[in-house]
Amino acid sequence: MYKHVATALAAMVALGGCNSSNQPASSSAPSAAGTTPAQAAVDVGSPITGTAALREPMNIGEGARLEIKLVDVAMPDIVIAESTENVSGQPPFRFSLPFDAVKIDRSRTYVINGLLFDGDRRFIPALQSPVLTGGAGNTVEIVLNAEATPGEKVKEEFNKLKAHIGGMKRIQDSYLDGDLSVAWDGFFDASSKVRFMRVNSETGEGETAQRSNVEYAYRDDKPMAILKKNSGNTRVGWDENGQVVLSERAGGEVSADEAKAFHADALKALAMGQAKVPKKK
Repeated sequence: MYKHVATALAAMVALGGCNSSNQPASSSAPSAAGTTPAQAAVDVGSPITGTAALREPMNIGEGARLEIKLVDVAMPDIVIAESTENVSGQPPFRFSLPFDAVKIDRSRTYVINGLLFDGDRRFIPALQSPVLTGGAGNTVEIVLNAEATPGEKVKEEFNKLKAHIGGMKRIQDSYLDGDLSVAWDGFFDASSKVRFMRVNSETGEGETAQRSNVEYAYRDDKPMAILKKNSGNTRVGWDENGQVVLSERAGGEVSADEAKAFHADALKALAMGQAKVPKKK
């Protein structure tokens, strides 16, 4: 009896060895294409659809555009699919984004990035908007926040600089040139660079006298912005490359020729103030 049982067990072991070598790969083994089911492409034929809304409601002007991009969170610079649509009026704006399902990996995380451009104002996503994997579907709602325009940023920088001139060193002077009377003061920082100038001028006398009050702000030895206070506030600002990014006055914008003249005046005021800064010993 013992001999028969041992023989049967040996046969079962041998048979098991045969089966293990001839059976197909388990479901967790790599496929012929070199990917596991967890890495297989998502079989999705429908496009991604959704809406783009604004956190702070506002009307969007003609000529605005909405850019929608599908990206991998880990590689946001690689765009899997994208579309651009012209939009205007009141958001939310609807969009539809076809994509190639073969490019989607179930083990990765994907989001929709939306950007809205309205003139020189840009709107960016408030939060990430996942799609397709990790339980996310083909429908998404994007909420966009308005960024400050380049002009608004310059205006804010001007106001912050003006608020801190009390912590800088002051220089001042005045002069007469015919019927023109000029008095000015300026402020320079620890690097001995003039950062802010206030120039008051008057031409003529009595009721016919013409007065001007202009403030100049500087960044890296270049004009950043000016504020002319008489006859309504006039503002002009420039970016780091000298391009006009702020142009406003009561009732309209400042012309290109006027902006050029303001820039030249700002340079003259800078030279006038810098000449009075004490030389470092």
